[in-house]
Amino acid sequence: MVSRRFPLAVALLGLRLWAAPPAGFRLPDEVRPVSYRVELAIDPSAAPFQGRVWIEVALARPATRIWLNAKGLAIGEAAVETGGRRLRAEAYAVDDEFLALEVSDPVPAGAATLEVRFTGRLDDKGLVGPYRRLWGGDWYVFTTFTAIEARRAFPCFDEPRFKTPWELALRIPHGARAFSNAPRTASAPRAGGWKEVRFARTAPLPAEVIAFAVGPFETTAARRAGRRGIPVRTVTPRGLAAQGEYAAAATDEVLRRLEEYTGIPYLWQKLDHVALPQGAFGAVENPGLITYVSRGLLLAPETDTQEKRRAVRGLMMHELAHQWFGNLVTQAAWEDVWLSEGFATWISGRMMDQERAPAQKNLNAAAARERMMALDASPKTRPVRLAMPDRAAMRGVYSPFVYQKAGAVLLMLEAWLGEERFRGALRAYLAHHKHGNATTADLAEELGGEAGQVLDSFLNRTGMPEIRAEARCGDAAALILRQGGSEPWTVPVCWRTDGAAACTLLRTSQAEVQLRACPAWIQTNAGGTGYYRSAWPAGRVPPPKALTPAERFTLVYDLQKLPEMRPALEALTRDAEPQVAEAARKALGLDRK
Repeated sequence: MVSRRFPLAVALLGLRLWAAPPAGFRLPDEVRPVSYRVELAIDPSAAPFQGRVWIEVALARPATRIWLNAKGLAIGEAAVETGGRRLRAEAYAVDDEFLALEVSDPVPAGAATLEVRFTGRLDDKGLVGPYRRLWGGDWYVFTTFTAIEARRAFPCFDEPRFKTPWELALRIPHGARAFSNAPRTASAPRAGGWKEVRFARTAPLPAEVIAFAVGPFETTAARRAGRRGIPVRTVTPRGLAAQGEYAAAATDEVLRRLEEYTGIPYLWQKLDHVALPQGAFGAVENPGLITYVSRGLLLAPETDTQEKRRAVRGLMMHELAHQWFGNLVTQAAWEDVWLSEGFATWISGRMMDQERAPAQKNLNAAAARERMMALDASPKTRPVRLAMPDRAAMRGVYSPFVYQKAGAVLLMLEAWLGEERFRGALRAYLAHHKHGNATTADLAEELGGEAGQVLDSFLNRTGMPEIRAEARCGDAAALILRQGGSEPWTVPVCWRTDGAAACTLLRTSQAEVQLRACPAWIQTNAGGTGYYRSAWPAGRVPPPKALTPAERFTLVYDLQKLPEMRPALEALTRDAEPQVAEAARKALGLDRK
């Protein structure tokens, strides 16, 4: 709270007019958090809540002003403790995104503790920050902090590069239950019909995946899952616990697939799947407390089908993949959020392919890629990696490009490098940045070679290349690969013919590969894994029966703009794989009424 003493108020008025917000929507590097302790008093039936936060920080140099993030909070007393001294701090908001703590004497370099009391409001209409909802006649509190909404719940360093341990304590009405990222360690009654619930200290986490929930919840019986046998439950509103049984039961299988691939066991202390009445996203990967819109998690008797169960597993696979890609290793900045969402998209598809026949591998990924390429070729295109200089720009932080295009690029890299080499590089990436942050350059270093140039081409540019393949026959048979445009891409082209198969890194406008014999046909997108269009030479279009379903699906979209290929498309409308046949009918306009 700003002092009411006139001389100091006048001095602070001058400071406030002078103090501009931090540049680039990001906090300065001179002060970094080391750990948090947060206490909140929350009654779901009332919008206001009170809180207090202690943040241990490290200062690179002496400072009289320390910047944090805060939004929509009324700040009370604030102080800075350092070297045995407690310095009263004046706190004021800037641009409704930042909080400045001012002290009269410089805080020396080294360790200090910030203490701030505050009041906030639970949102009754929105779905970000801490919010509350009336569900089945009861009030519940939930949180959605990604990407920049933790600042609505408590003052903090609300950027992904700031990862620290957290300790939470929630004071709640006696009849309510509280959940957070870590297991409960204590629960004790307090005066006035309240109780205090304390949670264990977490591993280092960014503010965006801290989470809590308060209300008259029910839970399924605890199960054990994964290599470490961590406890798993589904948390639901009153009366719906039975509908969460399948999600809890399926967790062990989902976790074990991811543990086997990454070589790292699930490292958080427990796992609760929480059902939400509504959500800003379909699900959010908060470690230990993953939240899902209820229709994607719960199975009522009338919706309990094999198809629905597969959808639940697929959604859980994406969110659990984040426990490695996003939570264990967190992107260092918002422009690299693809390291979280792109990876979760790619690996969840890869894991769910294990439930399909081997010949159908990559079919769903090919379908998602084609939808993405259509958007990438439209006026709505944007690069995967994009600077986020303000809140308005942050509305695009979770663009489809960081999910689907980035996931497609990872699939292409895996096909080019080979599954074992690719997995080895990812395991090294996770091990080297465990509980820390990483950048696109860090991933490129683990992938090695020219992978960084491929990532630069596909993540920092819009659109996609077009690959043309020609066969040269005679004594020196060869496959000639070409790409158009004045600025060539660095693109891995995996191809096969009726007599050969390989991947070629096309760095310039043309490359030549020697063949033993003249091919009868050429497939320039082997496995349907490449993020590019193929232009087919006359007489070299592969026969559909020689291709996998994913390759045939890709073929449909490569042929649809060529009138002379109508017979080939008509043949594909009779494909045994429904997704391929449907795509071919759509390409021919046969699905129009």
